[in-house]
Amino acid sequence: MPRVWRFLLLVVAIGAARGTVSAQLPGDAGQVWKTYDISPFVNRNGVGSQRHVVDWVLQETGYAGWHGDVVASLSADESRLRCYHTPAMQARVAEIAERFTADAAAPHRFSIRVFGVGSPAWRNDARALLQPIPAATPGVQAWIMAREEAAVLVAILRRRADCVELPTGPVLAANGLPAVVSGGRKRPYVQDVLPRADAWPGWQTLGGACDEGMTLDVQPLLSRDGTSVDAVFRCRIDQVERMAAVTVPVPAGDRRTVQVQVPQIAAVRVGERFRWPAGQVLVVGLGLVPWPVPGQNTAASATLLADAKRTDVVVVVEPRLGSAP
Repeated sequence: MPRVWRFLLLVVAIGAARGTVSAQLPGDAGQVWKTYDISPFVNRNGVGSQRHVVDWVLQETGYAGWHGDVVASLSADESRLRCYHTPAMQARVAEIAERFTADAAAPHRFSIRVFGVGSPAWRNDARALLQPIPAATPGVQAWIMAREEAAVLVAILRRRADCVELPTGPVLAANGLPAVVSGGRKRPYVQDVLPRADAWPGWQTLGGACDEGMTLDVQPLLSRDGTSVDAVFRCRIDQVERMAAVTVPVPAGDRRTVQVQVPQIAAVRVGERFRWPAGQVLVVGLGLVPWPVPGQNTAASATLLADAKRTDVVVVVEPRLGSAP
């Protein structure tokens, strides 16, 4: 353990024993202590929303910058973001804090739509509308387009017989807050067989369950000058492809064997960060991935999704800025 930390721990221990803690924080790298007013954001979005400010600071500046050789601190309550770091880092933290609080008078919203399309051929119908931007995850594509073009794209998708929407209609995200779109179910199965001497026939099956579903998390944040949007984009998909049957011997009773099941699960994890002009719409295609979501839009949807092994998931994120119509 470095000498400076041993010294701090000793001071804190002595202070705690006396009922008070007082220590001079090391400032070898020129660190300064600053606080930032984040109450407009927290008051608008509720108790606990300050954690989104802290999370964004850590994502934007890098976790290593807070856990390296430079002594640093970052915390927040319902009114203040507290930071101890170098002046260069403080400048970045100040810019991020202002992005969360600048829209207090005219809150910004973001419309998020999630579509599952049975075939990727929709790209041919919409090719003239799609302007590609980089995506880091293999198989994931991203495009931007004007709001009018996005309305045409949504109409193209909704006209397709192999398209369903989760849920029906858009979900609104507030500036700086993550919006979560999810759907799924539990898949019960027989996991094992156990002896049980106190009940006939001397054994019992042990049930298990798999959480099968999709969760999409989009956290958009407008730039300080209002010209661009950054969004953290996360997707988690788990689907039971089949239940493999295994015959095992029964530990007691007249029956000799019983059948248990072993789930075969397909899992998809996507983590992306996108930046695009605030006046345009972001469209993200996840590619052909599992869609373990029970049908909910129409009576035909349940049959469609039960038969589909893979679905082309398309996410449309449209900024609805406070000053926009």
